Amino acid sequence: MNFDFTEKQQRIADQAKQIAQKLDLGDVVQRDLAGTFSKPLFRQLINQGVGKWLLPKSMKGDDLNALELTAGIESLAEHCEDSGLIFALSAHLCACIHPIRAFASSEQQAQWLPKITNEAWIGTHAITEPQAGSDIYAMTTNAQKSEDGFVLNGHKDYITNAPVADFIVVHLRTEDRGNYFDYSTFILHSHEYGVSLAKAPHSKSGLRTTAMGDIRFNDCQVPEDALIGRLGAGAPIFQVSMEWERVCLFALYLGQMKRQLQKTAHYVSERQQFDAPLSSYQAVQHQLCDMYLNYETGRLLLYKAAWSLDKGDVTGVASSLAKISISNAAISNGQTAVQLHGAQGVISGDIERMLRDAMPSAIFSGTSNVLKNNISTALIKRLKAQWI
Repeated sequence: MNFDFTEKQQRIADQAKQIAQKLDLGDVVQRDLAGTFSKPLFRQLINQGVGKWLLPKSMKGDDLNALELTAGIESLAEHCEDSGLIFALSAHLCACIHPIRAFASSEQQAQWLPKITNEAWIGTHAITEPQAGSDIYAMTTNAQKSEDGFVLNGHKDYITNAPVADFIVVHLRTEDRGNYFDYSTFILHSHEYGVSLAKAPHSKSGLRTTAMGDIRFNDCQVPEDALIGRLGAGAPIFQVSMEWERVCLFALYLGQMKRQLQKTAHYVSERQQFDAPLSSYQAVQHQLCDMYLNYETGRLLLYKAAWSLDKGDVTGVASSLAKISISNAAISNGQTAVQLHGAQGVISGDIERMLRDAMPSAIFSGTSNVLKNNISTALIKRLKAQWI
């Protein structure tokens, strides 16, 4: 078993490091306090090469698989203190660009992907509704067939990138038969008549430099070619999108934890208390060891999940295990880092921000409790089948 990066994975990680180090993050504290997303920085990421990561080779893209994208996002997050920016980018790549690459027709890809890349359009992936969070099948926002295509009505809440989006990938109810095929996936411009995006983003405790908001559809008419895949194929498209999000997007927390470890190790080595560095005390050594253990455990699970995803596994078990592990690790390590930094840990800056940015990780892309239910159900089936 070889744990080394492939040549392509290493190239993408090195490219991501170079791109991240060129970002001007001098105002990140101010933007975090103000809750401001930076579209210029997003454009810089796209224009410097990230925009080609998921483009097909036929469009001169890198056509990254899950392992390669995971390596790139981890490296971006390690070298960029604006985790909200990397979160917004990762959601755009995993939940908007990948579904177009994987499920859209060649005509749709030719229509959307070049403009998205060349003009650095940002996408938003709209699923959640007030009554349909973990219970996604409670979705009521719908698309009704019309002579000219479809008419969209309803609303989506707590949607990442919604206030700044140029285009929308949205999952809607198209039937009411009570089964898996009641849902379909659409792509449309955010400025379509009948679409209303929240102008002011939600104020959040973490990931404040990611814009989150609501979307309203009021008799929004879209053409037939707004439908991605077949009518009624929305559920499997959603399932695959969530797999990519739970795996590749969560690489940002790996990068954040690695940056956190480096800063914490440096601080406890330099900080003197009772005529000795903090790192000389066993209690501190154990805490630092636990942080590293959390990081390495989560990293192994996440890269295994990415490997499984590239092999076609969309059962959700590997990705859910990785997500739960990384969520727990990111929150725990964030708390420990704040404690070890003392007063410096609670003053506005990267250390306290990393803890706040970690807190939502146990909620979005499937709450930890729901994912544990899903894992348990799958585990019982596997045990009965003597598969494990």
